[in-house]
Amino acid sequence: MNSKLKKVIIILSILLIIVAILFISFLIYRNIRLNNNIKNIEDTYSTDNIQNRIDEYIDSNSQEILDLTEKIDGNNIVGVLVIDKINFKGLVAEGTDLPTLKNYVGHFSSSPFYNGNVCFAAHNTNNFWTRLKELTNGDTIEYISFLGTRKYEVFNVQQIEETDFSLLSNTDNNIVTLITCVKNNKPKRLCVQAKEVY
Repeated sequence: MNSKLKKVIIILSILLIIVAILFISFLIYRNIRLNNNIKNIEDTYSTDNIQNRIDEYIDSNSQEILDLTEKIDGNNIVGVLVIDKINFKGLVAEGTDLPTLKNYVGHFSSSPFYNGNVCFAAHNTNNFWTRLKELTNGDTIEYISFLGTRKYEVFNVQQIEETDFSLLSNTDNNIVTLITCVKNNKPKRLCVQAKEVY
């Protein structure tokens, strides 16, 4: 191998190492930032005067309610979802549009924030709900919201059509409904529902 080719290989190797280090550093930074944001939201929503927020919630319209939430990068963060069985903890932002779902679990704007059927969506990826299919009846979900914290127990896991919105209807009981795509089955969605644990 001539010396010119050796130099090119060495330079390319160094560049690849630098790119790999930068990429790994970015992933570590992003993970630390996400964990810090989750911790800050958990602390804020767990310790703030919840009764004042609940009183304002009762007397407010939707936009005023969102003013009670913390913001991250311009997104209204309505809470944190914790699913221990699948080792998931993620921030919940208002809305289910693609930019929101890129970085957060989305809260369906048509569903209530705390009482009734609170509905969420997230991508079926490693960062979000690729393991949601592992949940079974009896597993627990915790929702730390800006209006308080509730624990839920899974009672329904099923696949539904992507056009089936019936399970997103509001209920008198306090439940959460989680929706994600089914891998390699575009017209289907995985739906997990859990009821409040008293």
